[in-house]
Amino acid sequence: MRIGVSGLTFDAAHYTPAEGGCENLHGHTFTVDVEVEGELGEDGMVMDFRELKEAVAEVLSSWDHALILPEADVGRVKLEGPFGLKVKRLRGPAATTECMAIALAEELHEALGLPVRVRVWEGVGKYAEAEAR
Repeated sequence: MRIGVSGLTFDAAHYTPAEGGCENLHGHTFTVDVEVEGELGEDGMVMDFRELKEAVAEVLSSWDHALILPEADVGRVKLEGPFGLKVKRLRGPAATTECMAIALAEELHEALGLPVRVRVWEGVGKYAEAEAR
């Protein structure tokens, strides 16, 4: 049985190796859809939707209003100014939506203890999907 929540968002900045402007530091409001798989409990639920939404929101809180950097670039990026700086380290070669989907799937699988499928939307009509079991 699969259940899911959709439309959760976080705002973050990143850059990717793609040319055409994406190599510049820029931001998005990312939208996340999450699906979990499990057996029905005695209460007739895989898990309560409210609990699922709260768990996803908790994981997304470490991504929200962060600069997402691939681990290899963390020591190379230097930003200074009259602002705070929250950095989200990302395993993988780049801070692409694909790598974000993989990382979010792994974090949610760890938090929930259930198989997870995550779809991360980078704007309208563009998404990456990953699973963790």
